[in-house]
Amino acid sequence: MDISEVKRIIEVSKQEKWPYPQTFQALAAAGVTSYRTDLTDNVTIYDGDADSYEDRHSTMAERLEIADRFQADEVQKGLRHHQEHRTTYTDFLKTMAEAGVQYYLVDMASRNITYTSGRPDEAYVERVPE
Repeated sequence: MDISEVKRIIEVSKQEKWPYPQTFQALAAAGVTSYRTDLTDNVTIYDGDADSYEDRHSTMAERLEIADRFQADEVQKGLRHHQEHRTTYTDFLKTMAEAGVQYYLVDMASRNITYTSGRPDEAYVERVPE
């Protein structure tokens, strides 16, 4: 994984407001095999074959409180709103926390994003479009 390229992609994709499939493809090309974003502290850990990179997001000063009850329908609704550019990334994270999402995990090989409470059988999986 090319960590300097991952850092560049993170910055440029935010500045230029890339659509997510473009960001996904660029990260995969930089050698990212998966990454996990924890909503409570807004930290993303990018993993490659041999190393990892931890990105502490500065976009949110507040810590998010995660709802006790996982609501897959609210996760799906929040995703749609964000994909339609009706929410900022910060608001998207707040919506996910309100729906009980503790973290989301992106698997580059399967192109799946799993939004979960971390408890068994509490997840919503979405596929990243080609």
